[in-house]
Amino acid sequence: MQTRYFRGKKLIDRDSEINFFLDWFNQLPELILWVYGPKSSGKTTLIEYVVEKELFEDFENLKPKKGYWVRYINLRGKLITSYNSFLESFIKPKKEKEEKKTKSLSAKVSASIIQIEAELLKEVKTREKDLFDVIISEIEGIKAEHRILIIDEIQTLEDIYINGDRELLKEFLNFCVRLTKETHLSHVVILSSNTIFINRIYSDAKLKKTSRFYKIDHLDKSIVVEWLSGEGFKDDEIELIWDYLGGCIPDIQRMMFEKKEFNTLEEYLEHQAFLAYSQIVMFYHQGKFSKEEIEIFENICKEILANGSLVLSKDKNPKYLEVISKWAEKEILFFDPLTLEVKGNSRIYEKGMEKLKL
Repeated sequence: MQTRYFRGKKLIDRDSEINFFLDWFNQLPELILWVYGPKSSGKTTLIEYVVEKELFEDFENLKPKKGYWVRYINLRGKLITSYNSFLESFIKPKKEKEEKKTKSLSAKVSASIIQIEAELLKEVKTREKDLFDVIISEIEGIKAEHRILIIDEIQTLEDIYINGDRELLKEFLNFCVRLTKETHLSHVVILSSNTIFINRIYSDAKLKKTSRFYKIDHLDKSIVVEWLSGEGFKDDEIELIWDYLGGCIPDIQRMMFEKKEFNTLEEYLEHQAFLAYSQIVMFYHQGKFSKEEIEIFENICKEILANGSLVLSKDKNPKYLEVISKWAEKEILFFDPLTLEVKGNSRIYEKGMEKLKL
């Protein structure tokens, strides 16, 4: 188990993923790389580590390694409700003074803007010039062997239109295809924890041909055992932690910090399981489910608890995917569109399912 440190926390056993990204970035850009996985599996932390520690020689001064041009755009938390707000999040004029750097400089706040000339930006805003044509031209002029554009939580662009008719997300994805498969100008990496959105992309024949899908998952049990043994946990405690939290890194790290507030480790874990159960129950009441949908969800839970997962097959009622989608949108279920496998978004939700007493 290889341990790295990033922003004061341990990055456990991610050498394989880091090496995958570095190898990918050193190839000719030909496909959009879609990075997906369960909530809290470490997708964003991992890509930010790669950006800050592997692609930059001096990140504090935004000096990338020789031959690299990197832009990382995290749309999480940005209020994007229109084409104009997308522009404001994505680009700024070159003549605008740079904001003063702070000690908390990180990939998510510093490498996320493409700059163009102020007059050109004005023409883009008034629709005299197409934004994506302008960006292509700008990237063509960048002297770098490896150009990399990384977008996090791109599904925030859904349901936004340009001029009331052109879908922004569709136009943006066409732009990504141009950057990779058509012109080989730049790598494009897109991250999303919304696997129902990923499923729509994977089901699109055109996009599937121009994409590679890469899953970042929770840790395997052997790694969790090695990690927790090194932290001083006993064998029976590790088995208990694995049963409740699986390989979800944030859940395990939170447990290490918060367990002292409880009389025993088991009491803490039971408390977390009850919180997961209460989330499920609240969604029962808020989801406006039909009797059939509730029955399907409970059948899904039974199969997950009995077999570790449910695999969507052609024999299943077509309504299953609709129900799975609703619970996956709430990040209680995780659906892998490549394997058709359904699990709890993390192990703690499966412990919450146990409390439903189905």
